[in-house]
Amino acid sequence: MLQATDRPVVVGIDGRPDSEPALLWAMGAARAHRVPLRIVLVADAPELQRYVPYRPPENGETFMIPAHPVRHPSDDDLDRALAIARRRLPSGSVTGRRAPGSAATALIEDSADAAVLVVGTRRRGPVAAATLGSVSATVAAHARCPVVVVGTEPLASTADLPVVAGIADDRAADGVLDFAFREALARRVPLNVIHAARPDLGEARHPGDFFGGMVPALGARLANYASRYPGVPVTSHLSTSDAAEDLAAASARAQLVVVGSRGRGRVSGLVLGSVGQRLLHDAHSPVAVVHPTRVRTPRRAVVRPADSGTEGPVRAAAGGEE
Repeated sequence: MLQATDRPVVVGIDGRPDSEPALLWAMGAARAHRVPLRIVLVADAPELQRYVPYRPPENGETFMIPAHPVRHPSDDDLDRALAIARRRLPSGSVTGRRAPGSAATALIEDSADAAVLVVGTRRRGPVAAATLGSVSATVAAHARCPVVVVGTEPLASTADLPVVAGIADDRAADGVLDFAFREALARRVPLNVIHAARPDLGEARHPGDFFGGMVPALGARLANYASRYPGVPVTSHLSTSDAAEDLAAASARAQLVVVGSRGRGRVSGLVLGSVGQRLLHDAHSPVAVVHPTRVRTPRRAVVRPADSGTEGPVRAAAGGEE
């Protein structure tokens, strides 16, 4: 049963066919975490208000009053998306709205009460950089919840592939690990953690060692999360060369890559950092961007430990904003 306090998965679509992968990913996330889905159809052109003459029967003066709202062409796109989601998700768990105006502004506003915000992007091709800069990277940088960026390529079956988390020794690591462990747990898949090490630490560490390849504080944090989520098999890898390249390569064998940002600010390129920017362009899987101190997860996550012999889902309470 869904609760009124469950934060929804929010997905932004624009009515074009290449919005469908983002919609499908969001549906899967809502199903995995058993939370509502909110579909936001963004329309860059503002709706025009029509007026009609009106003459009250009491006097002969004529007024111009707003006409009854006419159906906007994009309403058909929203109806189609709602129909797809409602066929596959529990009754009453799917809502939608059309948001005229700036797509990025509308989606950032919707992120205020969301567990996660899902957006699509044309990741490859000559216009990829412009597309990312205009909507996806802006939303990823400024949203008030984790943002998942999904490419326009049709999503292949990735049910058995792991979640990959990229972390560094900074304040974003806790948010990335928390989000990545919850996603891996809900999807019943392993977690692969890639640590972006400083070059001067590379030769002093041992990538084959589970936690020894990390700086002590970061290794302790990972060990703490692993103990909190014993149902998630964890492996780790130390990247001493190019973390973005290693994460992009790992994304070809992952269903989700999770990275952190440097916080919220005016310049998305500086906020997301070079690793996040490159992944949004080069990753082969959806990419989740998690902000420090802005970790939002569904209030209930579906916990299905891999070694559990119980029947049916076991629920674990999920915290709010951390």
